[in-house]
Amino acid sequence: MTGLSLSPLLPIPFILILTVLGLAAAAFRIRISRAGFIFRTLAVLAGAAFLLSPQWRHTEGEDVQDIAVILEDQSRSLEFGGRDEIAQSAADRLAETLTDQGLDVRRIGFGSRTETNLANALTEGLADIPRRRLSAITVISDGQVQGDLEIAASRLDVPVHSLVTGNPGAERDRRVEIVSAPRFGVVGETVELVFRIVSPGETGTLTATLSVDGEPYTTADLAIDEDVTLTVPLHRPGDRLIELALEPLPGELTPLNNRAVTALTAVRDRLRVLLVSGEPHAGERVWRNILKSDPAVDLVHFTILKPAEKVPVAREEDLNLIQFPHVELFLEKLPDFDVLIFDRYTYRGVLQAFEFEQIARYVERGGAVLIAAGPEFAERGSLANRPNLDYILPATPSGAAQENAFLPTQSETGLRHPVTRTLGSSRDWGRWLRLLPAQVRRGDVLMTGTNDQPLLVVDRVGDGRIAMLLSDHIWLWARDFDGGGPHRELLRRLVHWLMQEPELEEEALTGHITPEGVLEITRQSLGDEVPAVTIITPEGDEETVTLNASSPGEFTATADASLPGLYRLETLDPDGDVLFALASSGEEHIAEIDAVTTTTDILAPFSEATGGSITTLTSASGTLPNIRRVAPGRETSGTRWMGFPRRNTMQIEAVRIRPILTPWIGFGLMGGLLLLAWLLEGQPWRRNH
Repeated sequence: MTGLSLSPLLPIPFILILTVLGLAAAAFRIRISRAGFIFRTLAVLAGAAFLLSPQWRHTEGEDVQDIAVILEDQSRSLEFGGRDEIAQSAADRLAETLTDQGLDVRRIGFGSRTETNLANALTEGLADIPRRRLSAITVISDGQVQGDLEIAASRLDVPVHSLVTGNPGAERDRRVEIVSAPRFGVVGETVELVFRIVSPGETGTLTATLSVDGEPYTTADLAIDEDVTLTVPLHRPGDRLIELALEPLPGELTPLNNRAVTALTAVRDRLRVLLVSGEPHAGERVWRNILKSDPAVDLVHFTILKPAEKVPVAREEDLNLIQFPHVELFLEKLPDFDVLIFDRYTYRGVLQAFEFEQIARYVERGGAVLIAAGPEFAERGSLANRPNLDYILPATPSGAAQENAFLPTQSETGLRHPVTRTLGSSRDWGRWLRLLPAQVRRGDVLMTGTNDQPLLVVDRVGDGRIAMLLSDHIWLWARDFDGGGPHRELLRRLVHWLMQEPELEEEALTGHITPEGVLEITRQSLGDEVPAVTIITPEGDEETVTLNASSPGEFTATADASLPGLYRLETLDPDGDVLFALASSGEEHIAEIDAVTTTTDILAPFSEATGGSITTLTSASGTLPNIRRVAPGRETSGTRWMGFPRRNTMQIEAVRIRPILTPWIGFGLMGGLLLLAWLLEGQPWRRNH
């Protein structure tokens, strides 16, 4: 290929300035001689041409193939309805046709199990392809792609043709979308979640089931293609799994998107504790200090010092005591408290039988009671002698208080129970000096004293819980007697166990995903063995893993969690009830199984913006559009045809350059023209006449 090129000796702006100055100087001589002005102008132009250094350039090489890129969708959604076979057939036939047309075909797969980001695929796929050789791009997909295609189109100077696989008119699929869902909620309140049911081709309503933690909560007929708000109460703290599910549609692409799952965490706003003290003792301040030190605790504390039948000698206005509001507390306000603590309380005739009955019902309905017993527990006024209350107590007194030093010790169960399991070794604890002998009727003994006598007993009563500490000497630990002990942590865990905090459940399952994509599973249990755990992946696949004991009461296992989304873990507790846990890695919802029907709505604007075409292929044998090679600047798409512009790219092997104005020619031409101008301006033969 031969052509004219320039190789300026000076910057072009500087050459232009010199040329303008030269022409201006020549113009001053126009009155003397017009002919001289012409030759001077020609000399200036010749000088400018010399400085531009024109040359003949002869390039030797051979033409190289234009490149055609085929982007093949390999995402999860393409597998539904046999669309992957259509895509594979179309890619093979198109690649063969383009090769026959002399194009260098590059086939690039894109998409993953979670998304089909076409914008990223274009950026990454074209990174190592010379743009001057790129003729056109063909995208083969079901149309469900993501990414900012508007920006991608603005960066491309080649047409993008789209072959959409599938039959939009014949495909059927229902799906549930989560429009909005909170991440946290407050225990005792309700949360609102907004769902939308999408079912192309259907109108009216569909029956949907709302489940909480795997248990059906309500069933309702919900309108199609409308935002629907559903309310869910939060009765206990911890992770809540909320799911809205539809019945499968016969012949639909996949039932995986017939349900939408979201997780939220229920937390307590404030912990309300009612502390009722009886006999004054040194440990009373320990309870008060621990509870008051927690900013999340609202403490109401009453000390009953005077029996109801005692008549005051002083006048009422001289008394510094108030009447104990037992009716208001135990008949009206009791359900408002999370925990009721009796600290060395003995019956003084203040509380009536029906109020003890109310306390028992409070526990059965989900409340919590902690009894810290002293010597009064074995006496006549003991709570164990209240017939309307004693039936919920896990232990009853079996003798008078023992005033002997003993070392509190974790029992066999206590070594496994989350309340006492990680308190450290009992060999490092200080001794207590009083123990209330008791007969355990039910529940779990977590700590023992002299001769393995029960010291700390916990039990479940109905929907609530109760705990008994059969000694009033925990304050010795607070004062570091004999080395002290973990009094603060023990009482904190005990109160939170009574409030049914998930992390202190005896039978619990938790999951955590590390930054490296490893799912760490932890199972708490009081048993020696636990059943396997079923992992439900974000795609709906199931995997079973076996757990191994890592410490007393704790079993662990790991699994791969490289796929982003919400993982659900399920296993059984000793009673056969389902335990579940959630672990999230990235986004909870996977785009690949949210919307799966074939669509041209996304790719059509993208292809049109780049000058490409869009065609729908409904079968593996469907006819492909015709392939046309077009000249640069011509139309690149039309009815049933795709254009691939010729780029006319050459692989250069040698370049020969021949200057047009050599220095001798340039200087000689300028000198001759200036000499002629001078001769014409002088006109010596005219002066002689």
